[in-house]
Amino acid sequence: MSKIQISVLTLVVTMLCATSVSAEDACDSKPWLELKFLDDFHRSESSLVPRERKRIETERHDFTQSTETVGRGVAQIEAGYSYFYKDEDNELEHLHTTPEMLLRYGLSDDIEFRLRFNYGWLNSDLDERSGSQDLIWSFKLGMTEQVGYLPESALELRSSAPTGGSDFSTRRVDHGLDYIYGWELSERWKLYGSTGYGTGGLDDFGLVPEEPADDWFIVWSQSVAVGTELTEKTTLYNEFFGLFSHALADDFSIVVYNIGIDYYISDNFVFDVRVGKGLTDDSDDLFTGVGGGYRF
Repeated sequence: MSKIQISVLTLVVTMLCATSVSAEDACDSKPWLELKFLDDFHRSESSLVPRERKRIETERHDFTQSTETVGRGVAQIEAGYSYFYKDEDNELEHLHTTPEMLLRYGLSDDIEFRLRFNYGWLNSDLDERSGSQDLIWSFKLGMTEQVGYLPESALELRSSAPTGGSDFSTRRVDHGLDYIYGWELSERWKLYGSTGYGTGGLDDFGLVPEEPADDWFIVWSQSVAVGTELTEKTTLYNEFFGLFSHALADDFSIVVYNIGIDYYISDNFVFDVRVGKGLTDDSDDLFTGVGGGYRF
């Protein structure tokens, strides 16, 4: 079975699992499946109840995104810096990226609009490139609450605008999606993952080929992560994720282990640090980054 078939099968199985609950839960008076974001379309203004303010959840520190949306009328900004190192056949490659900007705004309790912007400097023994990536915009939809085996889940629908620098822009509109799901195992432990795809690598600096406008391809993604509370202000996560291309002349298989810590300065302000190591020949040998998020 090919990597593409495996990725598609994983996505289908996961979304099917998200439509089933245990027999005990099926007897509950609530509908057996309720997509949260659909509720937001027919609720009147007077029926809206302010959502309980939880601690800020960011997307940027690990590959697997959060299953939560920011909430109606809430604005959130996330940013950071990352460094990637690769030694391939004695050719050294260094990539620096910043500001890794993600702007999020809650259109309703379970629907948010998002904009991503990033700039990169790639230096190797044979080449030097720099420029911005194409602007990425998306909608994130809250899908399901955790009930029995049914995970809490969200779906991000992405697209891009060809606004980036010539070294990294695909000069076309790319698209993709990311289905994110998670289970709270206990008060301190959470298991979560994501399954998705993007055309053109959705302009990620590490995935864009040397001639980004000439190569059309798909990248399938899969991740799994475990998060735990270390203290009241500190959380730790361990994560594996994979990126697998299709339709390139020389397809890549990237598998990475990633670990990071979040430190919550307040409920609305978090600082993060991470480090990761590639596990395949196509992966970066090492990467690290710092950043954070603030909720208004």
